Amino acid sequence: MKRLFKILFFISSLFITEQAFSQMTYSISYSSTCVGTAIQFNSNVFETAPFPDSVKWNFGDTASGMLNTANGILQPTHIYNLPGTYIVTLHVVDGGAGTIDLTDTINFVLPVVHNFGPDVFLCGDTGTYILNAPAIPNATYEWNDDTATLGPVLAVKESGTYTVKINGCQLTDTIGVFFSREPELNLGNNHIMCNGEQITLDASSENATYQWYLNGVNLNFSQSQLPVTAPGGNYVVQVNVPGCGNYTDSVNISFSSYTAPSFSLGPDTLLCPKETYLLQAHANGATSYVWGSKGLDIDDAVNNNIGTDSFLRINNAGRYWAFVTIAKTCEVVDTTIVRYRGNKQLNFNDTALCQGNTLILDADFGTGIYKWEAFPPQRDDQNNTNQSTYYIYSPGFFTVTAQVGHCIFKDSLNVVFNDTLQLALPKDTTLCQGETFIITPTANTTDYTWQDGSKTATYTALRTGMYSIIAKNGCGADTAQMNIVFNPCPCALLLPNTFTPNGDGLNDNFRPLHACDMENYSMTIFNRYGEKIYFSNNPLQGWDGKIKGSLLNMGTYVWFVSYIKTSTQELIQKKGSILLLR
Repeated sequence: MKRLFKILFFISSLFITEQAFSQMTYSISYSSTCVGTAIQFNSNVFETAPFPDSVKWNFGDTASGMLNTANGILQPTHIYNLPGTYIVTLHVVDGGAGTIDLTDTINFVLPVVHNFGPDVFLCGDTGTYILNAPAIPNATYEWNDDTATLGPVLAVKESGTYTVKINGCQLTDTIGVFFSREPELNLGNNHIMCNGEQITLDASSENATYQWYLNGVNLNFSQSQLPVTAPGGNYVVQVNVPGCGNYTDSVNISFSSYTAPSFSLGPDTLLCPKETYLLQAHANGATSYVWGSKGLDIDDAVNNNIGTDSFLRINNAGRYWAFVTIAKTCEVVDTTIVRYRGNKQLNFNDTALCQGNTLILDADFGTGIYKWEAFPPQRDDQNNTNQSTYYIYSPGFFTVTAQVGHCIFKDSLNVVFNDTLQLALPKDTTLCQGETFIITPTANTTDYTWQDGSKTATYTALRTGMYSIIAKNGCGADTAQMNIVFNPCPCALLLPNTFTPNGDGLNDNFRPLHACDMENYSMTIFNRYGEKIYFSNNPLQGWDGKIKGSLLNMGTYVWFVSYIKTSTQELIQKKGSILLLR
């Protein structure tokens, strides 16, 4: 195994410095550039100085009188009543960051008047519709969709309401673009229902309007589902889907005098992933069965014949119904909905809270049975509650068992209470130029912001300065700083503590790392028995791990070095140990 010698300095801490602050880039941000709207101002300087001694904003709008300035407010709002270019300034005084002055020149504009026209309806669940905003030279465009479109033309591919900001100011109009799928209209087969039986015709379609007729007479009924009652007849539905057109279907439903027996497929059911479920269609006097289904989406296709047995094996979500013929005379029908829970899991994590705060746990999978337990027990109203939510008021170990439909889920977590960040910093330190200082904060959080705005868990210091960090958790925030000085150090003798003489050209010899400012140098190496195995008076020459040409075993060896420091004529003598590895 190869091991190369490295000198690393690891420090636990956080840091801030006036020099580091001065290296940061601060700016003013604003929510809009639109005249006549309340514009909110902010600055990233408040990330470094969240509690400044003083803050003064000047909006450059002298016509607004006393409203032109805001003192002591980090995120003020201002309304510009006239378009134009305004100079906005921010003056911040902070004990750590010092005095910071920011200036930004902002052009505020009037909203562009434009009419996109009426809402657009298109047929098909996919497609493209082109929106055109006014084309203004050198203007910036920001559409309210989730694309990266920056110009005046937007390709719309999803239903929604659209508008655009031009030069930061929102257009005066919006437009709705809606894609409608072509309906899968299917009222089903003709049926003779038993006396007293109920049936509902379903013509549900996306974005549609409805009109129903019975035996040619307008029923003035505009809902998607029509309850059918005796004596029945010929039912016709006209469905209008904007962008797609008009669709029609019809069915004959009549009623027998034979009284319907009791019949039910049972309640709606929630199944676990990949679970198979058996639906039973038992009814007194049953002579035949016809099963039908439709997916849970409004425009899923209808299948009116998926089985003819008295049972149906289910392995997909959907609506399922059975028409059961009684005594070969008439039919009864019932519908049930089967859903699958999906892959949602309980996933509570151990956590810490501030004293006095409350943690709300949510294990909601729908209607079911929920059993919570706390160790030690909490208040009486929180022990073994059957609610899907649970409130934690005190530290402890908490478990939940949720039974929803056929599925059972379990999880637990440990909650501790902590009032402090317990932020720890190292002492100020001095190093030689060229060395590296790694700062690692310790606190009851992982939410850190360093003086340059970075949010890493550690920070590498390379130059002299005062370094700082802001640490936050649910209990609040704390800051810390430390001073690091890098000095030009005189040349000195440094020797590694391990080497690997394996002939790979890396770290094969043991010798001084800095052979300078010295004379009358000598090095002697002994084995653990005190036997002399190496001697040299050349600091540029190193020991190769051999004695008289033979390789020595891995292990620890002792060295003595003597030299005179040229600049002071001081005699320096050092001793130590070296680990030989191969």
